[in-house]
Parts: sequence; C-alpha cells; structure tokens
Amino acid sequence: MHPFEQRIIALLNQRRNSNLTRREIADRLELRGGERKILTKILDQLVASDQLDERRGQYRIKKQTRTLEGIFSLAEQGYGFIRPDNQELEDLFVPARFVSSAMNGDRVVASCGVSSYDRRPYGKIIRIVERAHVSVLGTLQKRSGRSLVWPLEKHIRGPIMIGKSKDVVAGSVVQVCIERYGSGDVPASGQITETLGLADDPQVDIETVIRIHHLPHQFSSAALEHANQVPQQVGPDSITGRTDLRQLPLVTIDGETARDFDDAVAVRKEADGNYRLWVCIADVAHYVTLGSPVDVDAQERGTSVYFPSYCLPMLPEQLSNGICSLNPHEDRLVMTAEVVIDSNGATVAADFYPAVMCSHARLTYTEVAACLDNTGSSALDLQLQQQLRSMAELAAILTDMRQQRGSLDLDVPEVEILFNDEGHPVDLAPIQRNQAHRMIEEFMLAANEAVARFLSEKEWPLLFRIHEAPELVKLQELQQLAAECGVGLVIGKNLHKVLQDLLAEVAERPEGRLINQQLLRSLQQACYAPDNNGHFGLAADCYCHFTSPIRRYPDLTVHRVLKLVLAGRPKQESYKYAELKVLGQQCSDAERRAVQAERDLIQLRCCQIMAGRVGQLFYGTISSVTEFGFFVELDDTLIDGLVHVRSLEGDYYHYDSLRHALIGERRRKEFKVGMRVEVVVAKVDTVRRRIDFELLD
Repeated sequence: MHPFEQRIIALLNQRRNSNLTRREIADRLELRGGERKILTKILDQLVASDQLDERRGQYRIKKQTRTLEGIFSLAEQGYGFIRPDNQELEDLFVPARFVSSAMNGDRVVASCGVSSYDRRPYGKIIRIVERAHVSVLGTLQKRSGRSLVWPLEKHIRGPIMIGKSKDVVAGSVVQVCIERYGSGDVPASGQITETLGLADDPQVDIETVIRIHHLPHQFSSAALEHANQVPQQVGPDSITGRTDLRQLPLVTIDGETARDFDDAVAVRKEADGNYRLWVCIADVAHYVTLGSPVDVDAQERGTSVYFPSYCLPMLPEQLSNGICSLNPHEDRLVMTAEVVIDSNGATVAADFYPAVMCSHARLTYTEVAACLDNTGSSALDLQLQQQLRSMAELAAILTDMRQQRGSLDLDVPEVEILFNDEGHPVDLAPIQRNQAHRMIEEFMLAANEAVARFLSEKEWPLLFRIHEAPELVKLQELQQLAAECGVGLVIGKNLHKVLQDLLAEVAERPEGRLINQQLLRSLQQACYAPDNNGHFGLAADCYCHFTSPIRRYPDLTVHRVLKLVLAGRPKQESYKYAELKVLGQQCSDAERRAVQAERDLIQLRCCQIMAGRVGQLFYGTISSVTEFGFFVELDDTLIDGLVHVRSLEGDYYHYDSLRHALIGERRRKEFKVGMRVEVVVAKVDTVRRRIDFELLD
C-alpha cells in the first residue's frame, strides 16, 4: 500500500459526513509538486478496490454493505432466493431486477439491503462465484434467420442465441455450451455441441430427463469389461460351502414386465403350527466385489431408476438380467434368510447362510392373486397352490402383527401410463394392488427386519434404513386438513395408534385419498445411516434393506457385512462407521435424485396425454388450495391441474390460510379441500409440467 493511501483513508474517515474533491484532499494533506501528480492515480485505485466512492469529482469512504454467499434458486417469474451456507439464516429474496446474470443453482454473493417500502430484507447479486450450468439442454427454434434454443429446464431462462446451426433441424433437442450468460434484456449465447433428436421422440424425452437430473447413464468401459468376464453359469467351484436349496420349491413372484428377479420365496407350514419362511436374495456381492469397476459405477448410481417403459439399471445388464437374476430353472447363488414365525407373527428363530437354489417357477402377481381368489380353476400344480395358500396365511398373520404394533399402511393409489406401438403415451390406468403384492411385501419386510436385528445384535456397523417421527408442525397441518374434512385428530402420546385410527376412519370416505396423501407429506423422508433411529412408518425398532441388491446399493453393503459375519471374519475387514456415514448420505441423495427424475418424466407423460384433451370435461376433487388458486385431482387418472384464481369469474376471492379455502368477497362462495368439481382442460405446458383447468360453473 502506498503511504498516501493510508493518509487519504484516514482523512476521509475523519470527514465521513462530507465529500472532498481531489484539490481539497491535496490541500489538507499538504501535497506538493510530484505528490499531487500521482494523487489522481491513487484515488482511482481506491475507487476500483471498493474502498472509496466517487461522484462528480468528489470522494468519500464507501459504506461497507453486508454480503451473503449461497446457492441461488430462480423462480419462473424471474425473481429468486439465495439459500445461505449458514443454515441458521433464512433464505434471502432477490428481486428480478437484481438477479443479474445468475442462473438457477449458481453459487453467488449478494449485497444485503432492506426495502424502504415494506422493510423486508432483499439481496442484490454482485458476483457469481461458481456456475451451476456450463451447458444447457433445449429445443432449437429458427425465427427470421436467427437460431434460438429454449431451455427445457423450467428454472433456466431463455432463449439462448446460437451461431451456426444450418445442419440442425428446427424442433431438435440440443445440448448448448454457454459462451456468454444473459443479463437483463440481453440473452445468453452459445454453440450447439450435441443433437439428441427431435423433441417428439419418446426416447429423447427419457434422455433429456436423465441429463437434467444428472443421472449417471453410461457404464465405464472397465465396468462393462468386468461384467462381460463374469461367467453366466454357476460352476461347481461356486457351490462349495453353500447350502443346497435346489430341491426346495422356491418361486419368484413379480410383475408381468419384470426382467430382473432378485428374490425368491418358499413357505412351509410346520407340524407345530409355525411357519418356516425362506427368502432367497441374489448373491450380488459374490460377483461385485468392493472397489471393482462395476462396484465403483454401482456406488455412483446408488439405485436403479424406473421410468415408465424404461429402466436405467444400477448394474450392467449381464449381471442384473443375467447371472444375478433368479431366472426359472437355472442354478443361482443366493444369500438366504430362513425365518420361523409363530401364529402371532413373532419370530421364533432365524438363520442366515449362503446357498445355491433353482427357481421352480416364474409367477406373476396376477396369476398368484387369481389362484388365491379361486384355487379350483388355477392352472398351477396342486403342490404349488398349497404353498401359495400357506404363503397367504403367513402374510395375513404378519400384516396383523404389524398393525398391532402400529405400522402405517398408507393407501395411495397409483396409475400406469399406457403407450402405443411407437412409444408415445396415450392413456392412464389405475394400478390394482392385489393380495400377491401385499404377500411379497410382507415377506421382504420380515427378511429385512430379521437381518437388521441379527447384525445389530452382533454389533457390526451397517447401513440402517431409518425413518424418524414426523415433526409437530407437520402433524398440525394434517390435523387442520382432517378438521376441514370433518374428521377429528387428537395428537396424543401413542402417535402410531392415533394415525392408524385416522386412516381407518377415512378409508371409505371421498376425502380418504387426500388424507393419505397429506399424511405421507407429513412424514419425514426415510434415509440410510449407520445410526439406528428406528423406522417410524413400519413401527420397527431395527430395520435395514437386504432384499434388492440388484437395484439398491445399500442392500449390497448389507450383504457384504452379513457374509463377513457368517464367515467369522474380523470387523476390521468390514465398513468403518465413518465410511458408512458418508455412504449413507450418498445413497440417500441418489435415491432422492432418482425419485425426482422418475416423477419428472411421469409428469411429462401426463402432460403429453392431457395436451390431446384440451377442451374436454373431467370430474375431480380439490386436493389443495393456495392464494393463487386450487389444484384439482381428476378421477381415475389422478392427474393434478391448477384452477387459477384469475379464472374464477363473478367475485374476488380471498385465501383463508386457517381453513385452506378461497372465499368469495361478495357471494361468500368457498372452494376448499375435498370439494367435488367439474373442470375443463384449458392449457398444457409440457416444459413446466403444468396443466391448467378452468372451472365449469
């Protein structure tokens, strides 16, 4: 620092309430000759470094404004919020005029101010620390000789100006490398680096969602080479030391379209009235060793992602659909949980061991349910029918046991998207859950719980599947909704019993589905962690995931721990607590990423279906109410759409936050949760995944 800088700053600090010109500064500092000549240069440097303000030739100390750093989230309307790194601070509102060139997800620094109008704090973005997007997916349009790309991510503003695009057809989905970021009315610009295909291609939709959600979608060459080297038949050497279950009548029960089978079951009713349950799970850990190329890719993916009509697998197909899949009439290596359960659903004994098995049949939920509903007309052999009856008996016992201890069985119907031969979505149909679905679920729950208890009692570190109790504020919101639907909810000490009674009371009511959905939102997200905090939803004090190592990485880690315990290996060879802490967070994040991507594509498909039904009339139920309108869930298809308050004619509507209702100012007409309405499809926006309805009065 030049000595003059210190003297200038000291002088101006003494005169904070007044400005000084260059000549006044020189006079007060008694500068002479050459000293005056370099004063201008030093003043310019102090202004450039934000230490001084200069206005009309006068200088003063710059007021130090408070700044905040965090992640920026851009709203569709152009304004945004900054989520501070300090989680104790509230999100900071950024008006649209102060967004600058920031994009959704950018790490930014903002100056903090207070509005003179309403005294609310706001931010002004002054610096972009790190860009979240160096490239963007969008649809190419050509207008008046110009090429524009409109981003497919709803939180990214467009358009982006493109240079050369003669070889790219308008309507194509392209990847654009951003060269200049937009600000204000000046659009961003960039160059096309990849063309994915035409926007109306269903496969391009899938590829777009995969990239937008940053899903790993290409296996490394090392992983593919490793998978190709795995034998596709079980050799004699692999069977050594394993229990031989090939004569046991094990079967797989899955959906009609399933291609990978990672669990097989068998049940035998014992002479003493107990039930012996075998749950055999594909021994993926035998083929995917820790640190191998396939393991590295599997850990990065964390889970398989199931889109409508398409699966993005966690493991290469040679494993997931090949040697690790329990295909019928083929020898397979498995890890087995053999559990003895009494007539009250209590576990009497449990044993765990590596085994070799051979599935006796590949059954579907539909044919198993048909067999159980009308055994006499089933095409299945009599011994298999008898075993299925024993399975149904045991499943009913396990269901009753879980209900008695407080397990929550939420009835949230789902729909299946139907496609034509070209892969375009054409309709939706409700998914019918039958007795076979519930039966397999009960057996998987029993196996998961038994393994978790066994490893926990051995005091070995593992990844638990935990689900903590809901927060009070969420329960109060549920209580409020229940009251609006005419149902009382008293939050007491035995919360499981209270919630079970609520579900039972609304089971046959029109509002039952809404209550189920709100309860689901009230519950915290389940996650993976080495700390056993129990599973609230299942009312289980010890639970893990063991039954799907083909499609969930946490299950694979549990298999590895179980194999070490059964082999009598020391704990030092297993995962350390700190490793599991990090791994649990990674797996939880990967699961949420996959759920968001699956939901995004489903919403897109629903929008594409409804785009062909603009103007059609539908019946539905108001599912939620906000200050800007209310959402309606259509009957049968379960599609949600917004009736905007602007479209409600004949009155001015106020939002009552206590009653979750829109109330007319003059006529006092109300729109509240649970009301039946008739609506017309007015508009569909596939990019924003939004369907607008208009009320049919």
